[in-house]
Amino acid sequence: MPESQTPPQLRLRPVLLVLVCAVVLLTLTQRTGWLSRPYAWVHDGVYAPVRTALHAPLQWTQHGWQVFAEKQDEHALLLQQQQENQELRAQVQLLGHFQAENRRLRMLMDSLLNVTDPVLIAELSDTSIDGYRESVTINKGERDGVYVNQAVIDPYGLVGQVVEVFSRESRVMLITDTRSRVPVYVARTQQRTLVSGSNGYGSLEMPMLRADSDIQVGDRLVSSGLGGIFPRGYPVAEVTAIERDARAASMTVRLRPLAHLQSMLEVLLLDQRHIAYPPQAVVPVGPPVPEALSKNAEEKDAAATAEKPYADA
Repeated sequence: MPESQTPPQLRLRPVLLVLVCAVVLLTLTQRTGWLSRPYAWVHDGVYAPVRTALHAPLQWTQHGWQVFAEKQDEHALLLQQQQENQELRAQVQLLGHFQAENRRLRMLMDSLLNVTDPVLIAELSDTSIDGYRESVTINKGERDGVYVNQAVIDPYGLVGQVVEVFSRESRVMLITDTRSRVPVYVARTQQRTLVSGSNGYGSLEMPMLRADSDIQVGDRLVSSGLGGIFPRGYPVAEVTAIERDARAASMTVRLRPLAHLQSMLEVLLLDQRHIAYPPQAVVPVGPPVPEALSKNAEEKDAAATAEKPYADA
């Protein structure tokens, strides 16, 4: 019989049969549990392996992504720590620089305890060594009150004098320059002498002394104030060696500057413009003027004084 002519009751029989079987199986399973063992076999032998095989790629992908993300986070954390470490090192270096600068400035300020002249603190911006000429450039100029021939010191002694002044900078000639001359005296004996720059870099020399001069290794030379450029009482140099020449009856003295000319970064400029040096009296030298010439000079001066009013009229 064709399928189109099958009665509806016959078409529903398979469905009803399946439903009845399902109800019977459910009832038996709940009351007796006789399907538990086959179900466990099917679950363990078929379902579990298939589920594991299907979930394995996903789990591997998730695990790999998690490991990759953790490595990325660790790398980013490492880069951040390295950057912070570099910043801390830079801060430590800057702190060390500030501490050293603070120590130098404290030494400068401590050296002012015995200084009565007004001072100006300046920093070195450049150095110049050209042959036998030694000079430095400082960051203070005319607008700061710097003037030519101004004395310059550091916490240890005399440095030099200002030779050129610009608007914002100045050039300082060091005492070790061959053009420099500093009047000094030996602190122990008060013997006056002169110190100048030598041909050797960063060294000083003084004129040859007599062989019987009282000078010893370790003697300190102090500025005498003669000449009006360098003030009196500032340490200049120390005697390091003495070479005696018996044939010439003289001695050569080796000196080293007390100022730290090779390592200084800040200096002090002494302002002595407030000191008024009295004019020196002119002492006549030579034989006395004859009376006749003296009278003639007085008559000429009187005549010139008498003619002046008429000239003005």
